Amino acid sequence: MTHLIWLQRDLRLADHAPLFKAIQRQQKLVIAYIHDPKLTLGEANSAWLAHSLVSLQKSIEAKGGDLLMLEGDFESCFECLLKEHSIQQVSYHYEVGKPFQVQQNLALNVCKKFKVSLQPFDQAWLPVDQVLSQKGGTYSVFTPFYKKLLTLLNQVALPLNEPQDLSACKLTQPSPLPADLITISQQPWAKQMLSHWQSDKGELTIGEDAALKRFNDFLQQDCNDYPDARDFPAQPSTSRLSTHLQFGELSMRQLLYRLQAAKSNPEYQVHALDVFIRQLSWREFGRYLLNFHPQLENEPFQAKFAQFPWDNRPDLIALWQHGQTGFPIIDAGMRELWHTGWMHNRVRMLVASWLTKNANQSWQHGQAWFANTLIDSDPANNAMGWQWVAGCGVDAAPYYRLFNPVVQSEKFDADAQYIKQWVPELKALPARYCHAPWLHRDSLAQYGFKLGENYPKPSLDLQLSRAQHLQRVETNKNYT
Repeated sequence: MTHLIWLQRDLRLADHAPLFKAIQRQQKLVIAYIHDPKLTLGEANSAWLAHSLVSLQKSIEAKGGDLLMLEGDFESCFECLLKEHSIQQVSYHYEVGKPFQVQQNLALNVCKKFKVSLQPFDQAWLPVDQVLSQKGGTYSVFTPFYKKLLTLLNQVALPLNEPQDLSACKLTQPSPLPADLITISQQPWAKQMLSHWQSDKGELTIGEDAALKRFNDFLQQDCNDYPDARDFPAQPSTSRLSTHLQFGELSMRQLLYRLQAAKSNPEYQVHALDVFIRQLSWREFGRYLLNFHPQLENEPFQAKFAQFPWDNRPDLIALWQHGQTGFPIIDAGMRELWHTGWMHNRVRMLVASWLTKNANQSWQHGQAWFANTLIDSDPANNAMGWQWVAGCGVDAAPYYRLFNPVVQSEKFDADAQYIKQWVPELKALPARYCHAPWLHRDSLAQYGFKLGENYPKPSLDLQLSRAQHLQRVETNKNYT
């Protein structure tokens, strides 16, 4: 019997249930990844994917095996794979969100056609049907979900060991990286973006080994400061593990196990570890929501927002996308995204609030932009995050989450270090002028700085747009 281990977003060897179980059965294996250019998450995502696959390929080769990579129409490739390798059983990690659901449905149809066994495995901490309310219902607010999750964490399975011998999946000929991924990874923008993800030695920090190192570094150097420092974008105090988790280079179970174990070490503050576990729980919540409400990717969770009076201003959307809104903290975040494929979480909330509430543009515009430009683009977190800020998602009190970018900038980037890094036009100005330069026009002249020439004027009126937004949501409350 030949057993196919089909990879989607589980590009690792440790804590890999399908692989671990197949090796236990001592079956002949094929480990394969199918790249269908029509079913990708986005260009930035694909640039990282190319290097992650190469890293995994090297890890498998070091253990005597090979990674088979195919490219083309998914259904055709999957069907050929089953026939050419006489596959009798397929195992994979279940995923939520497009395009994974599309591929999984196609794989199911092909397996039925050829009478091949198809077995999904879950990567979440717990099966979604285990995290239910006392009445057996699903949660739609994070805090009750999290409280229930805490009572069940002792039931999370321990991470599985990494296999030592993969000779059972040796191929007669090495498999090349898909041409589409090669093309994307060689684009100048991709090289420039990934240059921000290099070690001091100039090596890309992509893949399973890099993910483990990043987590260990965070645990040893930054975790204790995480509760107080995580909201300040200029400080390297977040874990930056989101991309590694997005590609499954590290599993959520591995993280939870290590974090729980660290609580017995006096070097670590239990409160800090718990705060980080709580943030990881948001990832579980996003996956949980999309599993029960797959329409969240395309439709507002709250039906009344289906008729919300969004404006249609492509000009404002373009200014937002390219970091030219005239609001420094917003522009800094959007430029960080463009250059690095990543954005600090606090700033993600600010740019989403500005687009949906000040500019009154649909959350779907932001969702689409993030999907294409974020290297950690995740269907569940992307949909949940945008709807959460826009006010149309799962939330106890969604209407008034309207962030003032100036107040937030002054609070979390007081010395304008983050702003000056990504908006160099403001670098020569004193920090006090960088948060709202339009309020200091006269003072800016002494620095040879003229608003509208050196840096854009504000593209909208903050106070007016705030008042208009509050009026819109008040009116929308009456819709059923």
